[in-house]
Amino acid sequence: MEVKRKYRKLKCASQAEILRSYQRDDDFVKCLREKVIDLLQIVGRQTGTLPFVQSDVPFKLIYFFFTSGMGNQTLGEEYTGIVQADLEARKVPSLFARLVSVILECFGEKVLLKILKRLQLSINHPHSELTPTAVAFLNTFISNLCNLIPVFILIHKGLFYMFGRYYSIGKRLTGIDYAKVYGHRPTDSISWGLRLLGVATLTQCILKIWQNNNNGNYNYKYVALEEKHTICQLCLEKEPTTTTPCGHLFCWSCLTDWLNSKPQCPLCREYVMSSRIVYVLNL
Repeated sequence: MEVKRKYRKLKCASQAEILRSYQRDDDFVKCLREKVIDLLQIVGRQTGTLPFVQSDVPFKLIYFFFTSGMGNQTLGEEYTGIVQADLEARKVPSLFARLVSVILECFGEKVLLKILKRLQLSINHPHSELTPTAVAFLNTFISNLCNLIPVFILIHKGLFYMFGRYYSIGKRLTGIDYAKVYGHRPTDSISWGLRLLGVATLTQCILKIWQNNNNGNYNYKYVALEEKHTICQLCLEKEPTTTTPCGHLFCWSCLTDWLNSKPQCPLCREYVMSSRIVYVLNL
């Protein structure tokens, strides 16, 4: 009964507190990754573990396992005085919900895109029994869906900036919110600066959808003929072998190195995830 009374008094944390919490956690994960890379360089074992250390995901899983997974606050949550809570049910989220939320945040978009790619491969398989019309329709639908998933995630973030609830889709699906429990309590009004950022984010999403409709769907199997015999626009030496979703060609090593430091197309500055670049054969 005492626990129930306590959660009735809890209020939802502000967007600024949630953002600061995530930023502090991200900083710690990056610092942890850098320390591991330095350690591997000292012992001379970096080569065999390169795929492991190139991504922040393994370090995020380790970090959140020992914090949220064990029922503890993360460093960011402790710094801002917030805790994970199911405000609707007025209770602490279950361990299962916390773990599912972390897994969705780390792998949700990548897994969904990988499933869609595998589905597209099966549709285009030579032994597929689908009619050419059905194959063309499904290819267009899946390609458009792959393009809309990052936009949908951006829309969700814009709604968070405006209304202050559920920073990630994983948190929304598992019903996990944040409650302010100690420290200076901000005013109940939503920050107009973040609300303006939310409007700008939603406007950006609308423009992206409009741009995608004007440019047509991105089909990775086709590359502009005029780009076939060009050289990589980054190193100006090698023949381009890899395409971005926006259709620009580079060599694989140059493009992956670029995206590891900046997730944008080197030419048009379109947002590009490293998992969405495609190695194109027979250029």
